Amino acid sequence: MMMPKLESILTERLLVPIRKEWMITGGAGTHDRSPFLLIRLRAEGLEGLGEVSGTYGWSGEGFETAEAAVRNVLAPVLTGNAVSPNQVRALMDRTLAGFPFTKAGIEMACWDLLGKACGTSIGQLLGGSTRGSIVSKFSVSGGAPEISASIARQAWDAGFRKFKVKVGTGLERDLKRVAAVREALGADVSLGVDANGGWSLSEARRALPQLEAYRIAAVEQPIRPGNAHEMARLRAHSRIPVLLDESIWTARDVATIAQAGAADAINVYVGKAGGIAPALEAIQVAHACGLGATLGSNLELGIAHAAMLHVLSISSAVDLDMFPPDVAAPMYYVADLVEPVFQIQDGAVAVPQGPGLGVTLKEDVVRKYRA
Repeated sequence: MMMPKLESILTERLLVPIRKEWMITGGAGTHDRSPFLLIRLRAEGLEGLGEVSGTYGWSGEGFETAEAAVRNVLAPVLTGNAVSPNQVRALMDRTLAGFPFTKAGIEMACWDLLGKACGTSIGQLLGGSTRGSIVSKFSVSGGAPEISASIARQAWDAGFRKFKVKVGTGLERDLKRVAAVREALGADVSLGVDANGGWSLSEARRALPQLEAYRIAAVEQPIRPGNAHEMARLRAHSRIPVLLDESIWTARDVATIAQAGAADAINVYVGKAGGIAPALEAIQVAHACGLGATLGSNLELGIAHAAMLHVLSISSAVDLDMFPPDVAAPMYYVADLVEPVFQIQDGAVAVPQGPGLGVTLKEDVVRKYRA
């Protein structure tokens, strides 16, 4: 078939409140705002949906920066070209340096529109899904021990079966929090910790042996990114698998970390990587280098969340049991933008089955939370 040609790109700023009881605090601060940008690609009577799920303090992108980049830089170059994810990606990279989350929003909208044009899901376009549902872990906020334990119990009651605790807020407080959550969940529930780079090297060296008593499945980004050799030395003295997140943005970063021996596994984001295809590339490089891989989250809404689910549905290189992904982000918000509503059952979230991303916008919710 002939690729549809892009006619216009529309943007809308969104600010959906996060549920106060599940608001996340960790080593990188508190995630209390999500200034996201909704992307609508129009071509031949079809609309492809994308989401720029950047957050200023973490990625340096938000709806103001993304909107300016799309309107002033990307839209003039992309309009009139074929809605081909690979071609669009190449044009964006030639035209605009950086801005991976913004580019990811455009790229996933291309996949959505192409899937709708073909009448099939993104998973099928990429070779066929092998999973109909994806297990998800829950991120327990780094608060007082009793509060974190209560949040973990709420999440268990909501259907989650795998968890991680935010740490990096002070070693003594971290250890008390982990102990409280472990006691609340029981000895056999999968539990990791995520420092978001919030520990110093000294704190991490002291923390890891003490965490072994709590049967920690993995420690995520224990120290700040930027020094793979320090991370490799820390990993060499850890009996807990090391999962790196903030250190990993591109497939090239994966290769660097693998060469340094700095991780057991890496945490890929569709947004960090710059789109669905780049995220799959990073996972494939990890697999080729002998690293585990999973997908992380910066609390996406339903559009980017659907993109993550499709990536996981086709990627056999992700070990969902050993390194469970974060694919329940819309549940942290007071409302989501899309239907069908994402729910967790028996610890897993169903992959959308319709054309493209498999989701449709709730226009009334978009209007309500337009910023």
